[in-house]
Amino acid sequence: MSTRRVTVVDTGTNSTRMLVADVEGNFLKELARDTQTTRLGEGVQEHGRLSESAMRRVERCFSGFRKKSRFLESDYNLLLATSSVRDAINGEEFIASLAKRAAFDCRILTGEQEAGLAFAGASIGQPQEARLLMMDVGGGSTEVAAGSGGKADYAVSLDLGCVRLKETMLSQDPPEPAEMDAAAAHVQGLLRQAVDIKRLGRPDQALAVAGTATSLAAIDLGLEVYDREQIHGHVMGRERLGEITSRLAAMKPGERRKMAALAKGRADVIVAGALILTGVMESAGIGEIMISENDLLDGAALRYAGGEL
Repeated sequence: MSTRRVTVVDTGTNSTRMLVADVEGNFLKELARDTQTTRLGEGVQEHGRLSESAMRRVERCFSGFRKKSRFLESDYNLLLATSSVRDAINGEEFIASLAKRAAFDCRILTGEQEAGLAFAGASIGQPQEARLLMMDVGGGSTEVAAGSGGKADYAVSLDLGCVRLKETMLSQDPPEPAEMDAAAAHVQGLLRQAVDIKRLGRPDQALAVAGTATSLAAIDLGLEVYDREQIHGHVMGRERLGEITSRLAAMKPGERRKMAALAKGRADVIVAGALILTGVMESAGIGEIMISENDLLDGAALRYAGGEL
């Protein structure tokens, strides 16, 4: 089986991310990984379209990622779009143009596809026979999936993300207690409508992926410098997550921005993200989660290299 050098770029609602990896079968060797806060979904909830400033931020970021991909002589290149592009009336046109100019393949993922790929990524390194529950709190949507052997037998996506929740429910910063209560109730209401708890089964392990979860793990660990190796596999209980959420909610925006564990551009949405993650755990009856640094990018790289995406 031949090795394929793959680049996957994900234009998310809050961040644009890149992975360059050599893929052979179900094995992935990371060569480069990067994340930049570009906030493509800024204002989409209110206006229904991508703003010019947001599109320019993504274009500048993508240009740098493309140069890195070329430098590493990647042969198979894929641009992914998710929630904000799905929702914006000008999203498809923007992402297709961006991909065409760079000679990248392009996929606008459905919510279910996004959940399935994130599950595939999170499954890397986990026991094949174990039943896994995966939760991915993004900027514009949240994905929940369950299954085993790297394939989800249940996958759902909700129009509920940290940027979306911040813009619609948490107008004050620090948020007022009444806003926090209303946002938490809103999260629970959406989860009750969208997630079939019975189909999640009884997972042997619950995994949380993406920036909200990894940032909260970094805070829990007290990291001064972000360290993927320490974060990957870190276990957090629901009670501890609640404590961290309360502490973050009480902080002023400037105080959060000074936290070494929080990436630039995440300080204003981390409370919303923590509320969603806590809500998913409560809804699914999960007491603790393991944080995984393997996510949508990894799953997409495996599937794309194998001709399944």
